[in-house]
Amino acid sequence: MKIIVTGHGNFASGIHSTVKLLAGQLPGVSFIDFTGDMNDKSLSAEFTKEIKDDDSVVFFCDLLGGTPFKEAVKLSMSSDKDIQVTCGCNVGSLMEIGLQLSSFDGNATQLSDKLVETSKSQTQLFVHKENKFEADAEDDGI
Repeated sequence: MKIIVTGHGNFASGIHSTVKLLAGQLPGVSFIDFTGDMNDKSLSAEFTKEIKDDDSVVFFCDLLGGTPFKEAVKLSMSSDKDIQVTCGCNVGSLMEIGLQLSSFDGNATQLSDKLVETSKSQTQLFVHKENKFEADAEDDGI
């Protein structure tokens, strides 16, 4: 099983830098940027080269509908390999799943579902709570 992180500009290398700082290298995870000097054909060629030795692959793309996403989808439809494409997932989900990748015993669909589910559960809103002491003080005219 392999995860390929890809996106526009330096999305993939930026994620790689963050993951490396926080968790070290993640075996089975590759990072492919889609930079300004590339086109859809060169990106597709990079993807094809990257997956040649893998039977199951999950693409971790930055945006729904962007060129990296579209090229990954095209490859998933034309290949006989087990390929799934996700988008919008976060660093936390990649680290959590990536650290368990060597012992993962499922298919690409199960792994992609787990990435999306983990990303959703890690997306939170910090809610400021009113300090009770301050509210009480205001009520007392202090």
